[in-house]
Amino acid sequence: MSAGALAGDPASAQGNGTAAAADPVQAVAWSFDPWSERPVVAGAALLAVLAMWLLLATLRLPWLFAVALGGFVASPLAPAFLPARCRLEARGVARRGVFGWTRREWRDVRRIDSVPAGLLVSPYVRRHALDETRGLVLPMSRADRDALAAVVRAHWTADSTHDR
Repeated sequence: MSAGALAGDPASAQGNGTAAAADPVQAVAWSFDPWSERPVVAGAALLAVLAMWLLLATLRLPWLFAVALGGFVASPLAPAFLPARCRLEARGVARRGVFGWTRREWRDVRRIDSVPAGLLVSPYVRRHALDETRGLVLPMSRADRDALAAVVRAHWTADSTHDR
């Protein structure tokens, strides 16, 4: 994430580098490039997708079906090698991927956990098997992770529409 990619940077707004004291209704946006943050993971995911596409090509399926199946096969691994944009607003969080924006409103969030790529925003109070599909991972660069995580948690804490 570059300095220009973070709109409403809480560190610059406060002047002392602490994000936790940022205004909780201030909108924040950032971008995440997996090739600069996690190049080994991004490369492995891309190679896996290419191998699956090669396998599909050898099956000699009708081209329209092969393209649709190729997109379906690549979709679970796409976040590992495609850049993402994230946005944090008063009503919730959103991440833009290949297929558009995925949003979670604060009233639906019950838990925020740290994960290797950033933060997991989950609708479950405790870890759950469906966290992978119902939760939303907000990828963050290592350099800005602490500041962004503090701002996300401040927004969530300031919102009163959710039960914890």
